[in-house]
Amino acid sequence: MEKNFKIIIVEHEERVRQGLIAVFEHHHFDVEATDNAATGYEKACSGEFDLLLLDARMSETNAAEIFAGVRSLHPEQVIFMLTADSDNQVLIDGLSHGADDYTSVPFAYSDLVQRAKALLRRTRLQNKNQTTKAIKLGGNIEIDCLNLSGKGTQGELEFTPREIRVLEYLYENKGKTVETYELLHQVWGYPRYLKTETRAVDIHIGKLQKKLEIDPENPQILQPVGDEAYQLSV
Repeated sequence: MEKNFKIIIVEHEERVRQGLIAVFEHHHFDVEATDNAATGYEKACSGEFDLLLLDARMSETNAAEIFAGVRSLHPEQVIFMLTADSDNQVLIDGLSHGADDYTSVPFAYSDLVQRAKALLRRTRLQNKNQTTKAIKLGGNIEIDCLNLSGKGTQGELEFTPREIRVLEYLYENKGKTVETYELLHQVWGYPRYLKTETRAVDIHIGKLQKKLEIDPENPQILQPVGDEAYQLSV
């Protein structure tokens, strides 16, 4: 029998926090919650939780720093960010520093739970069954998938687990066009019927292009194909 997922919720607004507690408990998560970012960060760093759900709008904290700190200690912990539609830079910073995905406020509680459960199960499966150990790209880029590191034209490289999962899937399908919704299904684990925004995919791709490409504005290795797809050339 699969054990319950354990989540730490860090949310400043009482009404939203209680709603999140109720819906995640209803779906059989073991839940802890706080309105204090420092307390939430300490708990998330303990390694006891499968999922950190953090409100990036909290004024007393830098969400990106929290994500980076937790990610450095527990690379495989799933991190979900709550943000506002207008917080574009917060969104980019959060995903760049280790958040796996986000949802904008206001959001549908049921949709958030479905995405969280799917992402957690896919991450657990990927951790058990990871087969790609090394990737070579462009003749001079070597990536150690197991250690989330590599070497390229810009020197030493570091990756988040989600970046590596994206690269692994694109590498398995090198030379083929892969749509963003296919990445959401195969890498994030989201059901195809969920019409999830693809910005998280696009931002993760953008991060990879900055690490892999000599000129990220004119990518030669990880190229966009139209507006909703990408292709990895090796």
